[in-house]
Order: sequence, then C-alpha cells, then structure tokens
Amino acid sequence: MNRGKERLLGQQSPKYTVLVLLFLLLAFLLDNLVFGPRIHGFIGNYLLPALMWTLFIIFIAKLPAVRPAGKLRQRRLLRWLALMSVFIAILCTMLLGVIGGFGKSPYDHSFIGIIINIVSLGVALVAIEMTRAWLMNRHFSKRLLIGIPLISFLFTFFSLPLNQITNLNDRLAVVKFVGTNFLPGLGQNLLATYLAFLSGPVPGIIYRGGLTAFERLSPVLPNASWASQTLLNTLAPVLGLMLVWQIYREETGKVKVYKGQDDTLGWVLTSLAAIIVIWFSMGVFSYSPRVILSGSMQPGINIGDIVIIKEIDGSQAKLGDIIMFPLNNMKVTHRVIAIQERDGKKYFTTKGDANSEPERDPVSEKNVKGKVVMVIPKVGKFTMLMRGGG
Repeated sequence: MNRGKERLLGQQSPKYTVLVLLFLLLAFLLDNLVFGPRIHGFIGNYLLPALMWTLFIIFIAKLPAVRPAGKLRQRRLLRWLALMSVFIAILCTMLLGVIGGFGKSPYDHSFIGIIINIVSLGVALVAIEMTRAWLMNRHFSKRLLIGIPLISFLFTFFSLPLNQITNLNDRLAVVKFVGTNFLPGLGQNLLATYLAFLSGPVPGIIYRGGLTAFERLSPVLPNASWASQTLLNTLAPVLGLMLVWQIYREETGKVKVYKGQDDTLGWVLTSLAAIIVIWFSMGVFSYSPRVILSGSMQPGINIGDIVIIKEIDGSQAKLGDIIMFPLNNMKVTHRVIAIQERDGKKYFTTKGDANSEPERDPVSEKNVKGKVVMVIPKVGKFTMLMRGGG
C-alpha cells in the first residue's frame, strides 16, 4: 500500500517535468552554440548530437508512463492519417516546384551520407516526439485547448535555428523568417502534438519522419518564392490537422456523418480559400483581388466580378492592357488605348470598354498601380451585399 502511494506521488511530482524542460533547453543550447559552431566535423555535427538524443530517449523511457487520450483501437487509423498528412505535404511541395521551379538538393545523397543523416536525425526526432507525447498526456490530457497550443509553441521555439534569429536585422527579414520558418514549423507542431495527444509518439514520428525523409532524400527541391513557401508549407499541416480531427471524430462516433455530407472537404476548401484570400489581400504575392463596382468595362468585366491585379512598374504597361489607377479618390480599372511619351516618361490614355469617350486626363506611369491578369465572374457579389451595394 505504501509502495503504491509512493509511486503515485512520484508520478505526480513536478521534478520529472522540470528535468525534461531543462534537458530540452540544454539540447537547444548545445545544438546551436556548441555542436557545429565550436565542435566541428563529424563528431560535432553528427556523433555528439546523436549520443545526446540517445541518452534523452533512455531518460524519457524511464519516466513514469502516461497513456494517450485516444482509443486504443484507433491507433492504426491515426498512423495511416499521419502518413496521409505526409502525402499532403509532399503534394504541396510538388506544387511549390511547379510554381517556382526545382533546384538540386543541397544534402549529401551518398550511401554513407544517407545513413549518417538517418541515424543522427532519426534519434533526435524520436526523442522529441517521445518528449512531446509525455508532456502533453501527463499535464494536458483533460485540457486540450491549453495543452496543444502551449506544447506546439514550445517545440516550435526549440526547433528554430538560433543563428537565424540573431541575424534578423530588418523588417523584411523578420517577415520572411516568420513565413518560411515559424508558421510552417508551428503548423507541423500543432499536428504532431494533436497526434501525440491521441496516440502517443508513433504517429508523430511517422509524420515528421516522413517530412524529414522526403526533404533529405529527394534529389530536387522547390525554388519557389518565400511567400509561396509560406502559403503552401503552412497550409499543408493545417489540412492534415483538419483531416485527422474530422476523421477521428467520425470514427469514434463524436460526430455523425449523414448521406451527402462532406464536412472534411468543406473545411479543407474553406481553409484553403481563407488563406489564399488573406495572403492575396495582403499583397504578399504582388497580386491582389478587387471587386468591380461599376459597369464601365462591360461586357468583358461586369459588376460583381473580381479582378486579380498584378503590381507592375508603370512603364511596363502596354497598349490594350487593363490598368488600375487612382481617379477621384477611388481606384479605376480601364483599358490603355494610347501611349504618349514626354520627358522620358509614359502617359496612358485610358477608356472603359463600355464608355463612349476616353478619360480626359492621361495617366502618368507613376500612378499605374497594376494591371488586370484574371477575371473571376460574379464572386464579388457577396462582398457587395455585405457592403449594402446589392
């Protein structure tokens, strides 16, 4: 009886958690300040980190056991869902390559190089996922909405390269770092933490191991812009998380699925549309949407259509382009029908396709904000209704 009480007290003691967090902090500092920067070569870059994480695996395995919150019979399903999330990420990576082209991978693909990477990265990944599952299910098994964000932020922080953080010297560098490192990393950690909550470390090992294996073993990798990387590399784990959440709820009977209902697809499409609209509206891709409120460009562009505007240097506008420019405290999209050049600068005569006369004043090249590259019919009518213009 006394032994059972002692064991229970040991399981509830915070000393294990303190030790785990201290080891994570020590590993972060060693990885960023010692292994590589001060101890070079094979020993510093591969051997010592692998030994450190191996010791951590042994330490975590000796801690009081914790049980994941998910049902035992669903663990196989969760492993398959983790693998499906890897495939989603690979598809997004391939799409990045289609958008921006592919380049040769910088990683060593020799047989020895592959083995070294598998061992050194593999033990680190296993240690991290074991730690994630232990922390999540020990402290937050009943506080999911607190635990998943907290644990995800913790492991995202520990995964960020310290040298890159210290070299952020301007606003654009910070934005790029957040977009290409922090947001995708946070998305991956949110998914891995949810998997750890439901089924322990194995699905997270499958998910993050699959991502790492693809990145390290693929002979080519995308050369897309940082903005495209931000969008798709953040979208991939979000879609994976939604997939796991929805299918697990359906399989465990927490949500009923009726004939003709496809909640997962709907949420995926909604998420995709929301992210695309946000990023386009921010002008991150040098493209932005605009709802057409007048009929001056009919029949080609109608009221309620959305046009996609690409930012251009005004001097690049050509005869026949539909350009956007400010006019009387609003932005107008009209077609270029004539171009004059004075003092080395271009001036554009514009006219709405539905108008009988061109605009009286030519548009200087400095006032050209962009040109129309795509028309999406009728989609903007919802926005007009919300504004009371319908």
